[in-house]
Amino acid sequence: MKKIYAVLAAMLAFSTVGGMTIFADEVQQKLPAELPAEKIGEYDLLEMESQYMTMNAKIESIEKKENYYLIFATKPDDEIGIVFTVDENTFIVDSKDGNFMTADTLKNDMSITAILAKKAPMTMSLPPATSPIGIVVGEENFTSTGYFDEQLTSEELMLQLNISEETKIVDMAGTKKVFTQDDVKNEDCVVLYGITTRSIPAQTNPVFVMILPKQEIEGIEEGIIGVVEAEEFLGESQTEQVPEPAVVEPEPTPISEVNVIPLREIAEKEGFTVTWTANDKPVVLQKDGVEIEITVGQKDYKKNGEVLQSEIAPELKNSKIYISENIIL
Repeated sequence: MKKIYAVLAAMLAFSTVGGMTIFADEVQQKLPAELPAEKIGEYDLLEMESQYMTMNAKIESIEKKENYYLIFATKPDDEIGIVFTVDENTFIVDSKDGNFMTADTLKNDMSITAILAKKAPMTMSLPPATSPIGIVVGEENFTSTGYFDEQLTSEELMLQLNISEETKIVDMAGTKKVFTQDDVKNEDCVVLYGITTRSIPAQTNPVFVMILPKQEIEGIEEGIIGVVEAEEFLGESQTEQVPEPAVVEPEPTPISEVNVIPLREIAEKEGFTVTWTANDKPVVLQKDGVEIEITVGQKDYKKNGEVLQSEIAPELKNSKIYISENIIL
C-alpha cells in the first residue's frame, strides 16, 4: 500500500492528539498512529511545524487492565474529561528531571501532560478516548512539543534551546547512544524546561529533550477522525445547542420553564464530591452519607438506592452537565 506521510499546512494552529485505542472493554484493537495528510508541492511543510501537541490534565481515576491502563482525566474547564490508554509503548517521565517512570506509579490527582500526535484518531464517545505516545508527570518544569530548526529554534513556541552538558537527550526508541544538540536539529521534540529569557525568541537551558519519530502510516480505518477535528466537532455541536454560560457565580439557568443548574459547580459548592468516569456510567455525588447517582439523558436517578425522578433529564451542554435543581437543592 502506498505510504502517506503526514504533513501540516502552515496556517494550522499548534495543537492536537496522539495514537489511540478504544476505551474500557473495547480497547482491544489499536487504531493507526496518525491520520493521512497530503504532501504539498516540493516542500514538506512538516519542516515548519510540529506533528505533536500537549494536553494538560489531572488524573481522576486509574483502571488496570491485562495489558494496559485506562487513565480517566479531566482537562481545565472541561467537565467531560478524557480517557488515555497507556501501555508498554507509552513513555512516562518525571517533569522534574526527565527520569523515566512506570505506569504503576501513576496516582489519582497527579497533574500530567499528555504528548499526542496532532492527527491521531480519537473516539467520539463521552468522554472521548485516545492513546498518547507519552505522559509527563508533574509541573516542576514546563512541557512543550515543537519542531526545532538548525538554530534549535521553534517558531511555533518562539523558543530557542541552549543545550548544556546537563541536558538529558534521548529518543523515543531508547537508542543506546550519546545524543548531542546536532541530533535535535530539524526534529520534533518534547522539551522540559524552566526559566526562559525575555528575548524573542525566548531562550532556555532545557532539562530534558526527547527526539520524537516522524509520523508515517499506510492507511486509516473508515469512520475515524482526528482529535482536533473531533474536539472542534463536539465543541460546535454543543455551541449550537446552548450558548456558553458566562457567569462568575453559578446561577440556575431557566430552560423549558424548569430551573437547571450546572451539576459539578453547584454540587461542589454544596459540599458534594463529584465522580464521573464514562458516558455509560452514572455521575455519583457523595456527601455526609448521602449518595446520588445521575445518568445523562435519564429522568430517573437514585438517592441512597431509592429511585426518584427529576423534572427534566440531565443534559450535556457546552462540556457541562445540567440537571434539574430539585435533585440537590
